[in-house]
Amino acid sequence: FSPQHLDDDTVSGSNWITENNVQHSLSQTAKTTRKPYCGYTEQTLSKREQAEQESLLAAIQWPKPPDSKIPFAQSTDPTHSDFVIVKPSRFFKVGDQLEVLVRMKDFQGKPKQYGGDYLQARIHSPGLKAGAAGRIVDCHNGLYKVFFTLLWPGEVKVSVSLVHPSEAIQVLLRLREERPDRVYFKSSFKSGRYSETTECNVCLPAGLPVCNFTDLYTGEPWFCYKPRKLSCASRINHAKGGYLKGLLTQEESLFFQSDVNIKRPILSSGPDSVIVKPKAFT
Repeated sequence: FSPQHLDDDTVSGSNWITENNVQHSLSQTAKTTRKPYCGYTEQTLSKREQAEQESLLAAIQWPKPPDSKIPFAQSTDPTHSDFVIVKPSRFFKVGDQLEVLVRMKDFQGKPKQYGGDYLQARIHSPGLKAGAAGRIVDCHNGLYKVFFTLLWPGEVKVSVSLVHPSEAIQVLLRLREERPDRVYFKSSFKSGRYSETTECNVCLPAGLPVCNFTDLYTGEPWFCYKPRKLSCASRINHAKGGYLKGLLTQEESLFFQSDVNIKRPILSSGPDSVIVKPKAFT
C-alpha cells in the first residue's frame, strides 16, 4: 500500500528530498524494510504501570462475534432492528429513570444472538433545545438496555442510532492492530530559508534516521523521519498528512455503507416519547 496525499516535499519511506526539491530514491540513501521502528515497545513497565495498562485494556475490551467471518446478510441491520420504551404509559416525573430496550436483527430479519454493536441513544425535546445521552448496557444476546435520567418536564422523545455494527467493529480492530500507519502525519522543519517536511507516526518503517518526539511526561511514543539536512530541534509544526486507501476487502467494505449501516436511526415499534411531569416539592 502506498500513502495518498503526501506533499511533494514530504520525506516518507520511499523518498528523501533535497533542498532543490529533487527526489532521490531510497536505494541511493539507505535500505529499508517493513519492520516498524517501535523501540518504545521494549520499555519495561513497573508493576504500577503494568496494572494501569491491564486496567485500561480491560476497560476498552469490546465484545466479539462468535465467528470472525460473519456474512453481510447476517450482520446488524438498523432497518429490521427496533426499540421499545419499557412501561411507556407509566407516570414519569423529573428525576425518574426511563428504560428502553433495543432489539437488533440482521438483514434477513432474524434476531441477533450476540452483542458488540456501537449504539448511540439520547432523549431530547427540540422545543426546549434540551437533550441528554443514555447509558447503554450490552446484554450480549442481541438485546441492549438503555437508561436515561429524565432531567426536564414536558414531552421527551427517545432516539437510538446504530453507529457501527459489531461486524464493522471487528474490522476496525483488525486495522488498528495490523495497520497502525493507515493514518499518517507530517511535520515541517525549518532553519533560515531552508525547510523540509517529513512523515510522522507512532511507528515508522525502519531504514531511515528518525527523530524521537516521545512525550517525556506521559511516555506517549511519537517519531518523525529526520530531515536530510536539518536537526530534529528545527521542527516548527505538525499536521495530518492523509490516510491509506484500499485496506478493506470487498466483503468488509459492505459493513461500512453510510446509507445502510453507518449512523443509521433505529425506529421504535411503539411510542417513542413520554410525558414528564415537574418534580413535586414538599
